[in-house]
Amino acid sequence: LVPIADELIDPSQREHVTFDAFFSNTMFHEVAHGLGIKNTINGKGAVSMALKEHYSALEEGKADMLGLYMIKQLHQQGELTADMKDYIVTFMTSIFRSVRFGASSAHGKANMIRFNYFDEMGAFSRDTKTGKYKINFDNFDKATDSLSELILRLQGDGDYDAVAKLVADKGVIKGQLQADLDKLAALGIPVDVIFEQGKGVLGL
Repeated sequence: LVPIADELIDPSQREHVTFDAFFSNTMFHEVAHGLGIKNTINGKGAVSMALKEHYSALEEGKADMLGLYMIKQLHQQGELTADMKDYIVTFMTSIFRSVRFGASSAHGKANMIRFNYFDEMGAFSRDTKTGKYKINFDNFDKATDSLSELILRLQGDGDYDAVAKLVADKGVIKGQLQADLDKLAALGIPVDVIFEQGKGVLGL
């Protein structure tokens, strides 16, 4: 995440990418999987059955959004004391990290949808000269509320057609984002960490 931030995040906000924020965002993402809607509210059965092949991508998106929602609530209650901008900028930077997993990954697709949704909502801007992204915190807040509401409604309604349309419209990497991802690849920034392990590595 750090080398990605160095390349793509505006210097004025770069300080807000922190380990503690990344850890919290990830932890509450996992907590959020256990919350939310498991069964549709209109008799279509389980959300996973109603949304079929699109369920996992939407569920990963839900976990991301509701994880950040919980962080915001705990921050307002004083349970989390770091600058709220840390969680937001780190969250935005994490989109660039996770979108690199590609369309075959539920996490990757969820982040493609979110990036394009946030772009349309003006949650961030990109400086054409430097190629750096800068978060608009007011619009970001509105975008997170809006996308959270949309995802929960789609899950509750078990609206397969609407989810399929969302994935088709926004679950794609557009030209400018692809160019920025290509830059990360050219710099040799790995998509993921691969651990060499086992008896052979240990010499056993």
